[in-house]
Amino acid sequence: MGIDGIAAATDDELFVKALQEISAEDGSVPCLVALHGRPTRYVFEPAAQLLACEEPTERELGARVLRELGPYDSEGRRPFTAETIEIVVAEMADEPDPCVLGWMISALGHHNAEETLDLVLGHQWDPAQPVRFAVAAALPDLADREHTQDRVVEALLELAEDGNEAVRWYALCALFNETAGITDEQKIAWATALAERGDTERRAQLRHLGTALDDHADSALRDALEQAQDV
Repeated sequence: MGIDGIAAATDDELFVKALQEISAEDGSVPCLVALHGRPTRYVFEPAAQLLACEEPTERELGARVLRELGPYDSEGRRPFTAETIEIVVAEMADEPDPCVLGWMISALGHHNAEETLDLVLGHQWDPAQPVRFAVAAALPDLADREHTQDRVVEALLELAEDGNEAVRWYALCALFNETAGITDEQKIAWATALAERGDTERRAQLRHLGTALDDHADSALRDALEQAQDV
């Protein structure tokens, strides 16, 4: 379906095509994105209902539609944020599929659902990689904006030593780029400890982070990250 066809499609047609897109797993989801741009009851309600479907792919579609449905307002909320949080939290309780559970956690992050922080933290040790990945990615959006809570930092430090490369990367990025109220001295201590305990891959990730810091970053922190290979 081309751009003009997507724009002219009904909501129902977009849901059918979006389900095909995520089933294909090729990364291209223009119909899903189009649904995100239609924050109406006619999109929200079918998406919410999908979370109770038998098929995991349908539940995934529901979570992914709700995840980015509509733009943020000045307070970081989307048009159906309160209802989305309520339905996602309710369905998470007995969601058996780790990929779907990961998308549900991601939806909470994309709605800045700070009230669900402890619920999400409870999944940080999940044996399934998609769930731990979602936790690492969502935590910066659920943490306090002024001062990242100690329990969030502890979770990110734990996930920064995860056996999966993608989980580690998201946790490391969050630690060094998205924590608030943390001193450079603390971050340097994190970098040193992670490098000392790290393998070749984690040290490479730390070095890459060092090269990606913005121009205002503390030079000692940059050095601590970039010199991880020397530990």
